[in-house]
Amino acid sequence: MARRWNGGTYSLFVLYGNIFDLFPIQEDSSVSYVPLKTFLVRRLFPERACLLFYDISDGLTFGSSDMQKRFFEWLEIYDSVENTNFHEAGLPKDLVRLAPLLRRFFLRVAEEKEKWRGITLIIDFPEKLIPACEEASASMEERMNLVTFLKWAAAPELARLDIGLVLVTESADELSARLLQNPYVAQIRIELPDADDRLQFLKNGLDDLVQSRDREGASTTPSDKSRDQKPSAPTNDPAAHPSTLAPRPSPLFASWSDLSAEDLAARTSGLNLLRIRHFLAEAIRNNIRVTQDHLTASKKRLIEEYCQGLVRFKDPKPGISLDLVATHTAAKKRLRELAWLIKNGKTDVLERGVLVPGRVGVGKSFLIDCFASECGLPVMEMGEFRSKWVGDTERQQARILMTIRALGPVIVVVDEADAVFGTREADGDSGVSGRVFAAFAAHIGDSTLRGRELWVAMTSRPDLLSIDMKRQGRFGLCIPLFPAQGTDDVVELFTTVARGKKIALTEPSLAYIRETLGPRPLTGSDIESILIRAKERAVLAKRDNDVQRADLEEAVSSFIDPLDPDLLALQELAAVLSCSDKRYLPDHYANADRAALLADFTRLKLRGRA
Repeated sequence: MARRWNGGTYSLFVLYGNIFDLFPIQEDSSVSYVPLKTFLVRRLFPERACLLFYDISDGLTFGSSDMQKRFFEWLEIYDSVENTNFHEAGLPKDLVRLAPLLRRFFLRVAEEKEKWRGITLIIDFPEKLIPACEEASASMEERMNLVTFLKWAAAPELARLDIGLVLVTESADELSARLLQNPYVAQIRIELPDADDRLQFLKNGLDDLVQSRDREGASTTPSDKSRDQKPSAPTNDPAAHPSTLAPRPSPLFASWSDLSAEDLAARTSGLNLLRIRHFLAEAIRNNIRVTQDHLTASKKRLIEEYCQGLVRFKDPKPGISLDLVATHTAAKKRLRELAWLIKNGKTDVLERGVLVPGRVGVGKSFLIDCFASECGLPVMEMGEFRSKWVGDTERQQARILMTIRALGPVIVVVDEADAVFGTREADGDSGVSGRVFAAFAAHIGDSTLRGRELWVAMTSRPDLLSIDMKRQGRFGLCIPLFPAQGTDDVVELFTTVARGKKIALTEPSLAYIRETLGPRPLTGSDIESILIRAKERAVLAKRDNDVQRADLEEAVSSFIDPLDPDLLALQELAAVLSCSDKRYLPDHYANADRAALLADFTRLKLRGRA
């Protein structure tokens, strides 16, 4: 931002992303951490002759009482000329009425440039003034606000007079696309802190927590922090980065933590500094020792809260590996290769994404859970983040993607991927689906994140997934899963599921399975249902886990698969056609004529529509 500001070609800046965080400023020989607005006032704009703040709740406020006094002195002159009474009645809160007055004030700088020496207007919650929506559905006030910002951004006299406007919002996608696409508008994204930022914070920002349980943190009021500052221009010198700030003596971590500062910095990835402070303050002031288990549980809770419950963490479990997965031999072999690459740090050759299609019930989720545990990486499962409220969808998506980017290395699991990602062609929602899809496509296609994020998309209908997502560099690796392909597979599935359910299958039971169930294309969920029913019959007969052949026969004879066989065949063919490697296909599909498979798929798809 400092570089762009000093370039003198921009007057309007959009700051977005991690805006609700703490930022470091040097104070003599110490470092303090303050909110963004205070950081802008004290670090970036300490010399400004007039700092103005605006939001629709408080209207126009000032960086100091002296600035307010000087502004109202000008305003009294303005009232006498224009025959108004703003200096006594107060300034209007709505931007439509305030904007003409501000523009006159900005131009006043041209006449008394030496006296004012630059003006900065910082606007909070600009998405309430110019929300992202179809232009035809925007209110007249929103249109006027948009035109005001566009005129200010393009006005050459504002740039020449060192007058700047800063819009601060959590998600840029919540603002009007017309503003963001304007070449006179500079966008600056604030990322979550990296490991160096977190380490410096742990060494510099916790003394008050350790030394006193009653002291409060740094003040958040810009007007109090901006007074009596020595002049300096907006700067991009190295002192603006926390890694170069002089550290204070670090707190004695051993007195309240099992982890060192370096360990804490490494293990708090995905959290901003404010949430790290919340977590540590709660622990220190309640005499709760920071252990690995406590940190893991708190980190999961804080990230899930930040993402508003739209993500869920599944930690690797000891003893869980791909050995617990029956059948799916080719898929397990390929996933074991990926796990080896991850555990041995060969991340430069990792795929960006893995597509796992297959008909319902084939065990996609269980397979990926076992793979993740074998890798030893945390798993973030993404839920439905779309909202009916204007702007919520883009803001929630931005939070999730920003967290994932900072959290790595991590496995991101997306179930029902065709519904979550959407397509470019969706309409009727003011372009929200198109923007959501574009954000996902851009993030997953970012090659700089290779090795830090492994995306796994599961779906029973890969044909509904946009072709943009299935290209190489996104979900180029497709590992389809299929139901049992013969008697041996069925017996293996029964044996594996029974072991997990603590059911001992007798030889008569296994013989019945081979004779009666062997030819059926059963899935893991089918077999689990049959075994649960058989065990239920044994328990009711006071035999607990002693499941006999008669119990299985009763369960099988009463079992009805309610799923449409044509729909299951459609899902299976969709998985076959999405695969680009014959090694992952059963023999009868690997050697089949692809044109004939496509014709069958089209026929089933048309029948489903009918």
